[in-house]
Amino acid sequence: MQTTSRQFLLVFLTALLLFFPNTNAFAANENLFAHQNTTIPEKQNVENIIVMGGDVTVYGTVRDAVVIFNGNLTVKKSARIQGIVLVIGGSIHQEPGAQVTDNILSLAFDSATKNSLFIAGIALFGFWLARMAFNLVLLVLPVLTAYVMKQRIEPFARLLYRSPIQLLTVGFIISLSVVALSILLSITIIGIPFVVLMLLLIILIFIVGLAAMSMIVGEWLPGNAGKSAEIKAFTGTGVIIACVNLPFFGSLLLLCLLWISLGMMAMWIREKMDKKKQAL
Repeated sequence: MQTTSRQFLLVFLTALLLFFPNTNAFAANENLFAHQNTTIPEKQNVENIIVMGGDVTVYGTVRDAVVIFNGNLTVKKSARIQGIVLVIGGSIHQEPGAQVTDNILSLAFDSATKNSLFIAGIALFGFWLARMAFNLVLLVLPVLTAYVMKQRIEPFARLLYRSPIQLLTVGFIISLSVVALSILLSITIIGIPFVVLMLLLIILIFIVGLAAMSMIVGEWLPGNAGKSAEIKAFTGTGVIIACVNLPFFGSLLLLCLLWISLGMMAMWIREKMDKKKQAL
């Protein structure tokens, strides 16, 4: 209980230091805070030391913790630190004879570490930007498709109402066939353009299928009865995008939407061909 209370006090005081950046140094209840170089004399006893942007030299006794941000720590041989030592963005120098009875943690941001953090930050920002662009495309294209096609997209919606499991199964089989065919075509240079065209066709099919599914989801939402196709597609796409962005489940849902779209197009083409045969 005592250790937990000390840790809570340490976090609170650190936050207090961050919220009052213009305060150079003050002491209360034997806790020392500073934004400058700090020295603890040999006969001085303090509870905690928290310093940001300055070096710390300890000759005396620290009963709980030493926390330093962007600064170095020097522990002299007469020093005694009974708690944890945490130095972020600096180094630690401990003279022989100095007593540190708890853990010592140091995170020194050298050039390699800074470069790694910078690259990781750029990668995360790039991933976030790509995700935002994907969501925007996923929102705009189905709505435009529903607006342009309007009544012509209803046959796809009827297929989904009639046999969603069948569409999913057919789409899954088609996707396996497309992957196998793409691998075979990619072996030769001549086949690569056909692979690109096939991928573009699949994207187009996915957009049409997503527009149909968005309209159906939009119809299920309250207040959308009697609304235009693009309004239904817009609200439905918003729900789909929210679900697609869920961890793990979203990726699986996106894959299922692709399979259903492929199944829609395949079943629609089959119905068209059957009608032509009957007409003949």
